Amino acid sequence: MTKAIRKLSGPKTLLVAGLVYTIIITVAFLSPAAEVPKVSIPYLDKVFHVLIHCALSFIWLWFVFSSDKYHISVKTVIVVLVLCFSYGITIEAAQHWFTASRQFDLLDVLANGIGSLLGLWSFYKVKSRIVHGNSST
Repeated sequence: MTKAIRKLSGPKTLLVAGLVYTIIITVAFLSPAAEVPKVSIPYLDKVFHVLIHCALSFIWLWFVFSSDKYHISVKTVIVVLVLCFSYGITIEAAQHWFTASRQFDLLDVLANGIGSLLGLWSFYKVKSRIVHGNSST
């Protein structure tokens, strides 16, 4: 791995990135629905949930991976995924309880879970290519 990639994927940088990203999406998900642009493409919001949670789990998995000297256990992966999924459920519940214009949506929870699993898959693909130099996986 090159020095630049190692520096950018260092624990401090990833911790800040993870915290900032988590705060940004929390604010976005808890903003009133009137502030969200209306788009008439069916299920586009579910695609956004998938992509947002893919990035969320990827960032936190990479943070844990880099914090442990580029090693990650199955147990740690499960913990990170459970936390990301729980975060998604918590945000949905908070939308229902604390906002007047948003509600809990089970399909959003499903999209969040799919996104977290996609983030896990992406993490392993990137990890394999960068750490092991294997471009065929």
